[in-house]
Amino acid sequence: MKLRSALRKLGRGVLKLGLIAIVAIAAAVLVLSYAPDRARSFLAFRGRIVEFASALLPPPLVAERPRKGCAWLDQNWSAEDRAWFHNVSQGTATFPVPYPWFQQLERPEISPFDLVARRGLISDPDYLGRLGFMAPRDCDPKAGSDKPQGYGTLPVGFAVLKAGTDPTTGEGFEAGLGLTCAACHTGHIFYKGFELRIDGAQAMIDLQNLERIIGLSICYTAKAPWRKDRFVDAVVASAGSGQDYPARDKVATEIKRICDNEVFGKVTAERNILARQHMVHTEEGFGRLDALNRIGNQVFHDNLVNPLKPEEPAVPESEGGLSQAALDANFSAHTAPVSFPPIWDVPNFSWAQYDASILNPNIRNIGEAMGVTAKINMTNPERPLFASTVHVAEIARIESMLQGRKHMDGMPTSFDGPPEPLAAPRWDDAASKLKAMKGWDAGDDEKWRTHPEVVAEGRKLYRQFCFECHRAPLRDPGISADDPDSFWREKNSDQTDGPANDNNWVRVGKEWPPNAGPKEWLFNVVQKPVAHMGTDPEQGRVLTERQVNVPKYLGLDLNAEVFNDCSLKASAVLKKSYVVNLMAAVSRTEKQWDKDPRRADGSAMSGQEAAALRSERPNCPNPKVFKPMRPASDKDTAQAASDSTEVTYLATPHYRARPLDGVWATAPYLHNGSVPTLDDLLRPQADRPQVFCVGPVEFDPERVGLPVPVATKLTTTECEAGLTRFDVRQRGNSNLGHSFEGLPNRSPPPGVLGRQLLNRERSALIEYLKTL
Repeated sequence: MKLRSALRKLGRGVLKLGLIAIVAIAAAVLVLSYAPDRARSFLAFRGRIVEFASALLPPPLVAERPRKGCAWLDQNWSAEDRAWFHNVSQGTATFPVPYPWFQQLERPEISPFDLVARRGLISDPDYLGRLGFMAPRDCDPKAGSDKPQGYGTLPVGFAVLKAGTDPTTGEGFEAGLGLTCAACHTGHIFYKGFELRIDGAQAMIDLQNLERIIGLSICYTAKAPWRKDRFVDAVVASAGSGQDYPARDKVATEIKRICDNEVFGKVTAERNILARQHMVHTEEGFGRLDALNRIGNQVFHDNLVNPLKPEEPAVPESEGGLSQAALDANFSAHTAPVSFPPIWDVPNFSWAQYDASILNPNIRNIGEAMGVTAKINMTNPERPLFASTVHVAEIARIESMLQGRKHMDGMPTSFDGPPEPLAAPRWDDAASKLKAMKGWDAGDDEKWRTHPEVVAEGRKLYRQFCFECHRAPLRDPGISADDPDSFWREKNSDQTDGPANDNNWVRVGKEWPPNAGPKEWLFNVVQKPVAHMGTDPEQGRVLTERQVNVPKYLGLDLNAEVFNDCSLKASAVLKKSYVVNLMAAVSRTEKQWDKDPRRADGSAMSGQEAAALRSERPNCPNPKVFKPMRPASDKDTAQAASDSTEVTYLATPHYRARPLDGVWATAPYLHNGSVPTLDDLLRPQADRPQVFCVGPVEFDPERVGLPVPVATKLTTTECEAGLTRFDVRQRGNSNLGHSFEGLPNRSPPPGVLGRQLLNRERSALIEYLKTL
C-alpha cells in the first residue's frame, strides 16, 4: 500500500511538472510570437550566453507606414534610366542563397501555428520596407527595353546576378541576389503620410538587421524539419522538378551547409576574433554603414577563408597563404559607421568619400562591388586570380549617368548636358509635389514656403560662415557666374595667391601629378585635417591606420599597381597600408576583367569598348593625407640616414567638404549621422541632442531633418520598436565639431567654425540652405 501511494504521489508530481513545462513552453511560444521585441531586449541584458540566445530571435521591425501617395522628385534622369539604375546588377551576390531560394524563405518569426502553416516570405517587398527598403509603388518610373530582372517586384537596390561560372571553382552557379548602389544611395522622406522618393540621396535602410534576418531565416529553415520540408517543396516545385528526390536531397543538404558554414560558422568565427581582439562593433542601424571596414573585411578576410571552415585560411601558410593569426588580424570591428553619402555631383569632384581617399571612380565603384560580395577568385591559384563577376560595364554606365558629360576641353560653366547628370533635389519641387497629391492639407503650405527676404539674409550668412569649406552653391541665382565667389570660377576671391592645386577647379590626368595624357576638369573639393574640424575621427582613421596582411600567392605588386604611377616610394608604412593594398587589389580585378571583358549578359565586348570604360584619373592615395618624410635619426645614424633613400610617410587624416546643393534632403548630419537636424548643426555643440531615434520617420520641414525636440539631452529616450536609438557616447558616434559658438573677433579653437548664431540668423541660414 505504501509503495502504491508513493507511486501515485510520484505520478502526480511528474504530471504537475509536465503540465508546468507545457504551460511554460506555451507561454514562451506566445511571448516569442506576440512580443518578440520585449523577449529579445530582456535576454540581451542578461549576460553573454543569454545575449547569444537573444541573437537567435528576429530583430524588431518598424511598423508599416501608412501612405497617402508618393512621388519621385525631378532630377534630370529619364524614367527609363531611373528604372534601370534601381535594379541593375553590379555583379554582386550579397545573400548566401540563390535567388529562387531567397524567394521561398519564410520570415524568422515564431508562432504556435508554425508547425502547420507557412509564415510570410522575407522576399515580400512590404516586409523589406520595414527595414527601410523602397518597395515598388504606383508612382515608380516606367521601365524601358533594358528593364533589369526584378524591376517592379524587388525593392529598389536589390539586383539579380544571372547564373554563370564561379571564378574560383569553374563550376556553374545559380542566379544570385545582391545589392546594387541604388540600395544605399536612393532616399525617401515621409511627411504626414506622403512619401517623396529621391535618387542619389542617402538611404534610410538597416542593412545590419537585414543580414540578421536573412541569416536567421536560412537557419530556421535548415534546423526546423517542418520549415525545411516546406522550403524544399517550394524550391523544387519552382524549378519544375516535381518529386525529384535527388533534387530534394540536394536542396536540403545545401541549405544546411549554408547555415552551418556561411551563416552560423561565419558569425561564430567573427565573434571569436573580436573577443580575442577585445573589440566590439558599433551599432550601424538605420542610414549608416561602416563601409570602409566592411570592404576590408570582405576583401582581405572573407575572400581568403576556407569556405568549409570559415575560421581557417583557404590556402595554408606553407603554400604561400596566411597564418591563422595574420588572417585574424585582417578582420576589423565596425567602429566607423557613416551615413550613406549623397552621390549627385560626386563624379565631377576631385576626391570622393568623406575622407577624400579615392580619385579614380572605377577603383571606388569596383571596390564597392567587391565589398558587397561579388564572386571573386582570391584563393585558387590554378585559375585566374582576381577573376570576378563584377559588371564593370554596368558600373561605368552608372558613373556616366551620374556625371553627365565629362569636361575635357575647357572648364565648365555648368553641369548641364547633354547628357544630363543626376541633379540634387530641389525644395520647391518637393513642395510642389506634396501640394499636388490627393489629400494634401493646404494648412501645411506655410511649412514648405520660402521667403525671398529671409533667403537673402541667409545668403549673406552663408558667404560669411560656410563659403570657406563648401564654396559657392552650384545653382543660386543670387550669385552670378561672374561673381568673384562663383562656383564656376577657376579661382575664388580667397584663392588668388594660393598654389594651383588649391584652385576651385583643377585638371587631372592619368598620372599623379597629372602630366601626360587626357586631362579632365574637376571641382577641387576643400579638405581639412580631422583635428581641425573636431568631428568624430574614426572614419578618418580607417584608411590611415588600418593595416592588412596579403598572401604571397596573390602576387599583388604594389609598385606596378600604385606606387609607380603616383610618384610614391615603397615604405614600411605603405606596404601594409589597407588603402594602398585595397587600391592594388581593385586595380588587379579591373585588369583581370580587361583580359576578357564581358557584358552582364555574358556576351564578349570588344577591346575598344572595354578601353572606353577605363578612367583616365590616377589610382593614388591622397597626397594631402600621406606626406613623405625622411626618417628621424640621432647623431650616430645621421650620416647613414642622409645616404638612405628610404622614405617614410606621415599620415594626416582629412575630411572633405562638398557643395551643399540638396543638403536639406540628407539628414541626419555630419559624416557619421550624429546630428538630427540642420537646426541642431548650427547650434553650439553642447546644445545638440545626445540621444535620438533614427529610421524612416516623419520629416521636420522647419528644423529640417528628423523629428527631435530642441536640445534633447536625456539619455532615457525611448524609440518606437525597430528604430535605431542613436547615442553619441558610443565609439564613432561623436556629435562634436563643426560648431558655431565662438566669440566675435576671437580665434576659434578646433571644431568651432564661427561665433554663435542668433535664432533669427540660424533660421535665415536654414531657409537659404533649403533653396540650394
